[in-house]
Amino acid sequence: MKKDSLMTKQQLIAEEQKRLFKNRKVVQLNKFIKGDVSPFTVNDLKIFKLIISKVDSKDSLFQDFYEITTDEIRHLNINEKHLYSETKKSLKRLANIYITFEENDSFREVGLIRNDFRFDKYSKKILINFNDDMGEYLINLKKNFFMYDLIDIVNFKYKHTLKLYEYFKSNSLNVVKLKVDTIKDILDLKNKYIRYTNFKKDVIEVIIDEINSSSNTLYLKYSEEKIGPKVEYIIFHVTRIKSDAILEGAISENMAYSHLYGKECNYLGKYYTIEDINIDNLLIVLKEQYSNNRTNIVSESKEKLEQQLKKLLPDDFAKKKTSEIQLDEIGRLTAVNDFKSFKTKVIEKYRGKDLGNYMPGFDEEVIIKVDEESSYLYDTTAKKIISKEESLEIWKYLYKNRDKVGKVIKKEPVNLIEQFINKIIFITKNDSFGNKEIIKYIVTDIKEETDSKGIIKYRLHINNLEDPTQDVEKSKTLLTFEQIKLFIEENSVEKDYSLHNE
Repeated sequence: MKKDSLMTKQQLIAEEQKRLFKNRKVVQLNKFIKGDVSPFTVNDLKIFKLIISKVDSKDSLFQDFYEITTDEIRHLNINEKHLYSETKKSLKRLANIYITFEENDSFREVGLIRNDFRFDKYSKKILINFNDDMGEYLINLKKNFFMYDLIDIVNFKYKHTLKLYEYFKSNSLNVVKLKVDTIKDILDLKNKYIRYTNFKKDVIEVIIDEINSSSNTLYLKYSEEKIGPKVEYIIFHVTRIKSDAILEGAISENMAYSHLYGKECNYLGKYYTIEDINIDNLLIVLKEQYSNNRTNIVSESKEKLEQQLKKLLPDDFAKKKTSEIQLDEIGRLTAVNDFKSFKTKVIEKYRGKDLGNYMPGFDEEVIIKVDEESSYLYDTTAKKIISKEESLEIWKYLYKNRDKVGKVIKKEPVNLIEQFINKIIFITKNDSFGNKEIIKYIVTDIKEETDSKGIIKYRLHINNLEDPTQDVEKSKTLLTFEQIKLFIEENSVEKDYSLHNE
C-alpha cells in the first residue's frame, strides 16, 4: 500500500509539473552556454532557467519585471525543507555572481539578475529584473539561438547534466565527437579529474544516465576513441525525439534498435560489436573487436535489415519482439525506470549462485556471485564483498546487457593471442647518426591470416606511442603464436644503449 501511495504521489507531481510548465520554453543565444557557471548550484541554474522561460525572445526590450512563484520553484524538484531561505540564497547568488566569458585573449563578466528582486516571506510571488547585460543573450533573437522545454530539465540533479544537455540542444548533430579536454571545458571542469577513469565514472556516465532517465527529448549513447593507450575522444550518439511523440507513445524507428548498440556478434568468422543501426540508410555499422576496423552492412529493405540483425544477434530477437523493445524504450525515456525491479528479481533468482564473469572493472576470469546471506555482490577470487561503487557498475552493465546475467564464459584457447593486444614493447632502431635508440610501441592488433601452405598464422600491428600520428606498422612476415609470444617477451623491457652510443 505504501509503494502504491508513493507512485501516486510521483504521478501527481509529474502532472503538476506539466500544468505549471506547459508551453514554457527556455530560449537563449547559442554562445551563452560558453559562460562559466561553476560558482552556481544546480538549483540556482534551474531557478534561472525558470526566469528565462518567462521572457519572450522576440521582444526588443525587457519587461519591468518577471514573476515566478514558490509553487513553480518547488516543482523544479528542489526538495528543500526551508524553501524560502534556500530560494533567497539562490537569488542572491544569481544577483551577485557574474558569469565569466572567455573571448579571444580577454575575459568578460556578465550579470544575470538585479539585486533589487522582491521576495516577501509570506507571498508566493517573486518579482525579478534582468541585468541589462542579459539582453544580448535573451531578447530580440533572430538567429544563432536554441530553445528547449523547461519541463525537460526540471528533474536534473547535477549542474553538469544541464550544461551538456544545453550543449547538445545548441546544435543539431546526431554524432558529436569531442576531445576529453573539450568536454571538461564545456562542463567548467578544466584541470580537474586528471584520471580519465574517474571522469568517466563520476561525470560522463552520471550525465548520460540522468539525461536518458529524465529528458523526454534526448537519448544519448557514447563510445571512446583511443590514441595509443589513452582515451582522447568521446563520440556521443544523440537521438533527438519530439516531446509530443513521447506523450503520444510514439518512437523513432532508429530508437527501436538502440538497445542493441555495444552488443557482441560474429560476422564472417570475426568478432564485432554493434556500433550503429541507421534504418533511414538501411545500414548496420560493426566495429571489429580489439581494433578500430569497421564494417558496413547495407540492406535492400527494412525487412532485410531486420533479418540481418536476427542473424547477428539471434538470442536477443528470440527473447523480445520489436514491439516489446519499443515499449521498453518509451518507458525509459519517460523516466519509468525498472532498474530497481530488475536488480531485485536477479538477486532473488541468483542468491548464492554465480552471476557471471567478464564484469566491468574485474579481470575476465573473476566470477561474481550474489552472496547468500547479505545479497551483496561477492568476488569469488578475492573472497570478499565488493564495494558499493563496483557493484553499481556491474548492475548498470547487467541492466543494459541482460543476456549476460548468469553466464560464466570460459575463455577458449583460440583467444590466447588476444592477451598480447595493448602490450607495450620497446624496439631498437638506428637514428640518422647511426646511434641506437629505443622507441616505445603498443600492440594495437594481431590479424589472423593463412600462409601459402594453408597454415593459420598472425600479422602483428604496432603503433609508435611517441608519435601516434604515424601509420600503424605491420610485421613483414606472418608469425606463429610462439614467435609472437617470444618477440613480445624479449622486447617488453627497455634496454639501455647510452654507453654503447658513446
